[in-house]
Order: sequence, then C-alpha cells, then structure tokens
Amino acid sequence: MDFNDRNGKFICENKGLIFVWDYEPEEDIGDVINMLTENYYSHLDEIVQFMLPDLKQVYGDIDIEVVKENLGKPIIDYDNGRVSYLEQQFDSMHIFEFEFLDDAFEQLQYFSIDG
Repeated sequence: MDFNDRNGKFICENKGLIFVWDYEPEEDIGDVINMLTENYYSHLDEIVQFMLPDLKQVYGDIDIEVVKENLGKPIIDYDNGRVSYLEQQFDSMHIFEFEFLDDAFEQLQYFSIDG
C-alpha cells in the first residue's frame, strides 16, 4: 500500500484494478482487495451492461466487448463506493464513473460520463 501525494490517497494495484482509500486501510485489507478483484471481474459483463445504454447515446452502436476493450484500468474508491475510468479509450476528454452499493458489484447506480 503506497500513499500518493499527488491525489492524497492510499493506492494499491491488483490484477489490473487500482484501489484507493482516503485513510490508511487496516492490515487485513489484502483479503478485501482479493475479494473485490474477484467480484469485479466475475460481474464485469453486468457492469458493462449497466453502462451500455448511456455509452451508446454518446458513442453510437457499440457492444459489450468493445466497451470492455476500451474502459482502461478502473479506479475503485472503496471508501466512497465509486468506480472511475479516468483513462478510457473512447475519447480523451471524458471520465466514466458509477457507484456500487455492495462488495459484489451487483447493486450499481448513478453512471455518469463527465468531462
């Protein structure tokens, strides 16, 4: 776990996912990170399906596979229940973001395309 001075958060990367915390997490955070990583990847199709209607409005006729290929690394802000895609590859000016209400990534809300 490293502290990033630039954005003032504790950061950890695991299997292509970036996790951030406002405060230094407990020592047993590794179990939480592994669980969240597994849950994110096992629900990725559902996550993309949740975002797809809004993405189609902006980027036209795209499918789940195109979205998965272009999302980039997600940043999972566990303290705030938010997933952000700052380096998505659809364009260079938008940030994709949604909130998750459970650790299984089954309850999602408030998808936005900001920029």
